[in-house]
Amino acid sequence: MGPFLALDTGSAIVSVAVGSPDRCGVLSAPQGRSSRELIAMIDELLGRAGMGPGDLAGIGAASGPGSFTGLRVGLATALGLHQASGIRAGAPSTFEILASHYFERKGDGVTEVLAVIDALRGRWYTQPMQLGKDGRVRAAGPPETTARDDLSHGRLPLVGHGVSRIPAPAGAVEAAELAPTLLCLMADGAFSWDGEALTEPLYIRPPATSPSTRLPGSPRPGRGDCRST
Repeated sequence: MGPFLALDTGSAIVSVAVGSPDRCGVLSAPQGRSSRELIAMIDELLGRAGMGPGDLAGIGAASGPGSFTGLRVGLATALGLHQASGIRAGAPSTFEILASHYFERKGDGVTEVLAVIDALRGRWYTQPMQLGKDGRVRAAGPPETTARDDLSHGRLPLVGHGVSRIPAPAGAVEAAELAPTLLCLMADGAFSWDGEALTEPLYIRPPATSPSTRLPGSPRPGRGDCRST
């Protein structure tokens, strides 16, 4: 089964996994270094396994939410490999991967959790996720932006990077590298192989950018431009 390439570049811990669920290599780095090191991480893991991109059976990347820059880098890298090689690809939400991460590690009978992602400034992206009787993880509600204090009073266990900082009565699971969990999802027969998903990052809120006001065809100001008044 496999081998697969799994990327999570939007989370606080950027991770890459290559292999199959029962045997895979994993590398991780802090967020902010993915744009510089992602290709090198992929190359190193493929080299360790003695394979090239053409040997892969599938490519997967977390679609977010998360770091805007990290998501763009990861999804663009996965899309480039997918288009260049024709290898099937998919991009589930980071919420789905987080919930699967929880259920992999906890056998406490819990069937619904709240997957959370730090949106900074005291806000968190959240989505309730449910484990079905068929073993599949599905959304149990829409994604939202939630205040940190509100998470402390919720009824569901939390799973995410940094949740140990939130005093939640229902408990919490601190997430580690998510690429191995994504790799396991890719080996699952219910994984959605849809290369178009690589072009649709889940941001929840728009990126903090504004459109250019420069008219088409007008000269672009340069560093040395001087204008008299």
